[in-house]
Amino acid sequence: MKYQEFQAFNHLKATQVKDFLKVGKQGTIAAGKRILKQNVLCRQIIFLLEGEVQVSLETAKGEHLLSTLQAPTVLGEISFFSGEPSSAHVTTLTQVKVIVIDFDVLHQQVVDGDRVTSLILLNMSEAMAKRASAMTRQLSEIYAKQQEMETQVSEVQQARTAMFGEWSFI
Repeated sequence: MKYQEFQAFNHLKATQVKDFLKVGKQGTIAAGKRILKQNVLCRQIIFLLEGEVQVSLETAKGEHLLSTLQAPTVLGEISFFSGEPSSAHVTTLTQVKVIVIDFDVLHQQVVDGDRVTSLILLNMSEAMAKRASAMTRQLSEIYAKQQEMETQVSEVQQARTAMFGEWSFI
C-alpha cells in the first residue's frame, strides 16, 4: 500500500504511518458485506487499503447508489467525528483489506499528546471541510438552477395569461 495516497497521512514519514496503523485492527472482508449501516452509530475509522466499495442511501423509494470508491480511502469518518449515525450504507463490491481504529484509541492518543495522531486527525478534518465546501457549492448551483426554472415557469405562465387570458370559450 502507498501510504502517501491517503490525504490523512500528508506530511508524515512511512515509519510514522506504520506505527500509527499498529493501533488498529487489520483484516479482510469478503465481497458483498455491508461494513457501515445507514442510521447506525459507528465510532470507528476504516482505512480501506485494497478493494472497492459502494456507498448507497436508503430512502422511502428504495436504496440509491451514491458512489463507488476504490482504495485507498477512509470510511466512516463523518460519523466518527460527529458522533452521529452513519448517513449511508457502505457495502464491499470486492474483497477488501482494511485497518479499523476505534474512537477511544485515537482519543487517548490525542490526550496523551501524540503528535502524529493529531496531525492525521487535522488532515482528515481538512479533507472533510473541503468536501463540505464542495457540497455547499453544488447545493448553491442546484438552488440557482431551481430559481432559473421557477423564473422560466413564471414567464411561461405570464405569456399564457397574456395570450389566452382574453379568450372566451363560451
